[in-house]
Amino acid sequence: MKFLSMTALMVVFAIASVQAQGVGFRDIHVEVDGERLVTALWYPTDRNSGTTTIGPFTMDASRGAPIGNGRYGLILLSHGTGGGRLNHRGTAIRLAESGYIVAAPEHAGDSWRDDRFSGTAENWRRRPRQLSAVLDRLLGDAAFGPRIDPARIGAVGHSAGGYSVLALIGGRADMSVLARHCTLRRDKDPEFCAYGRPGGQDELPIPDLSDPRIGAVVAVAPVGALFGEGAFSGVAVPAQIHRLEADSVLREPWHAENVAALMGDRATLVTHPDAHHFAFISPFPPALANEVGAAGRDPAGFDRRAFLAQIDEQIPGFLDGALPAP
Repeated sequence: MKFLSMTALMVVFAIASVQAQGVGFRDIHVEVDGERLVTALWYPTDRNSGTTTIGPFTMDASRGAPIGNGRYGLILLSHGTGGGRLNHRGTAIRLAESGYIVAAPEHAGDSWRDDRFSGTAENWRRRPRQLSAVLDRLLGDAAFGPRIDPARIGAVGHSAGGYSVLALIGGRADMSVLARHCTLRRDKDPEFCAYGRPGGQDELPIPDLSDPRIGAVVAVAPVGALFGEGAFSGVAVPAQIHRLEADSVLREPWHAENVAALMGDRATLVTHPDAHHFAFISPFPPALANEVGAAGRDPAGFDRRAFLAQIDEQIPGFLDGALPAP
């Protein structure tokens, strides 16, 4: 009897100690509001990481590898305006190495190949809904659903993606707050205020877009001028807010600082003195860097890879604390 108990115990320990060895990658499609979102997935796999090349980008992940034999947290990853599903592939791989499934949709209507809603009020309504649809799709997926720990779901976003993940935890945007900001401060926040354009039923209020399944968020250089007094009333979900102090696109103190101030002790503000607005985007191949403009270029003396190495440790560290494994 003692031998059987010891054997059973050893089996339990052996199962508990199984860890994924590498990172897998695949694209899936998500239907939302009559549109089809291409969504990139990175996830732990029991195979060693190989390499996957998509267009000009090569990454350390095995395309089509099976998901590992474990239960993992899930992170939704939202790119900024004009971006794509591979914008933050380095951060996604780092999160997958930390034991998370990462899902990055290419936002329909606000991406590098589809900007129909960029700069409109409808964009602020659509983006969070798309993230929630991705979550629905994955939780119902035959392969991934059983591997997701529903108590460990979070989201990470950059710029407009930062707004999107804040909306998921109950941040209420207000177009009148945004209009007032750009009426009073257009000369002080010129790039952001030049971004807006009419369309998308601007006169309608932004609804509650919160998703109660989200347990923590990280917002890097988030669009924050849409949030006014009381925008985060009742929000209890913790957030890590990253301020990029050389950001000329979303200028201080109306974006990251505004969000942190409105959230109070629910937010942790992290500052990066020399980082510019596009520093959070994974580096482009040299042949493409100039072609994509400001997103692909760094100011003299700024080391994007060093910045990413730092922030890619801070983000999993925060999420691990906010979404602890059982």
